Amino acid sequence: MTFIAPGKTLGIIGGGSETYIFELEAKRMGFRTMLLTDEEKDIATQAADSFLVGTLENLENLSELGRRSDLLLYMDENFDSTLLKKLSEDFNVVQGADLLGIAQDRYIERTFLNDLNINVPPFFSIVTVNDIKKAVEEIGFPCALKPIQKNQTILKRHILYNAEDVEQVQKLLQDGTYILEAWIDTKAEYSIMVSKSKDKKIHTFPMIREIYDGTHLMSSFIYKKNNPDVEAEMQRVALMVAENVDYVGVFGIGFILSQSGVLYVKRIFPGINYSANVYQEATGISQFELHIRAICDWPIPEIFPMVNAATLKIIEGNLPQSLDLLQEKAQWKFNYYTGFKAKNQADRDVGYISIFSDDVEELKNDILTTNIWRVE
Repeated sequence: MTFIAPGKTLGIIGGGSETYIFELEAKRMGFRTMLLTDEEKDIATQAADSFLVGTLENLENLSELGRRSDLLLYMDENFDSTLLKKLSEDFNVVQGADLLGIAQDRYIERTFLNDLNINVPPFFSIVTVNDIKKAVEEIGFPCALKPIQKNQTILKRHILYNAEDVEQVQKLLQDGTYILEAWIDTKAEYSIMVSKSKDKKIHTFPMIREIYDGTHLMSSFIYKKNNPDVEAEMQRVALMVAENVDYVGVFGIGFILSQSGVLYVKRIFPGINYSANVYQEATGISQFELHIRAICDWPIPEIFPMVNAATLKIIEGNLPQSLDLLQEKAQWKFNYYTGFKAKNQADRDVGYISIFSDDVEELKNDILTTNIWRVE
């Protein structure tokens, strides 16, 4: 890979709201974007300079994208990592397939982290009900049964509370393989972003506090002051992971802090992580600029929180309330995706709100008055 100058074309595999924001940032930095999406009405087509609509796993579509671009990158973490390896034989695929392949398979991901002596919740590979029963003898109830492959929609996560639940999931095991993971009594969830450059130089960025509504991320926060022990451990883990993967670009690592104060890695995010949208307001530099800098072989700046900041996700379900707040909150920044159309999908992402304050409690209290987003 060589230095990629403004004016070149970035070929993007996979659309969605994060790709849409990426394209806008790439445009600001002087790049053109070429998108391959499998959805004709993808929001990302609104910001791309040009786009192709077709199956992402079709090699002809991917080759066409490669021929019309100076650099290829993926934004869809479910994209087939073996295809990415094949593409790298003919085109400039800067991120590589290593991290993507690790992150897509829960067993490989946790084994990779285990081998580095990084804390992950105790886990077992599951093929039969007897495997579950043996695992439960060690980790107990409750525990979580999760499909090994993340990039599928048929198999779902199941929480097992007792022996009766074990018998009820027997039919599920006929459809695929799983891991059984110990349940962690969670106090807080975090993530951290890290970049790795072509010259293997690594940067870690500010830690992010994440708030979930069930399985969906709803808000993220960056504070100027954090627990120094937690932050130092997250940075240590981020550096260790980055040193042991063949990758160029930005990626994220999600963490769980248990009630007893033990920090576990929850998952690896190859590429962009939604919660890191809060970087723009807190540090003045977006995760998208950091990613573009890394993959285009530009120098990476040191960034730090200048203010306490929050990003609140706007979904179809709270869109009307957000429009009410738009008329009340003069200091809040409202970001809506151009051209989105309602699909009657309550949890579909349609924008986000950015907020900042020098006073942490003032920031939290302002958000709590909405009765929509939590701060803890």
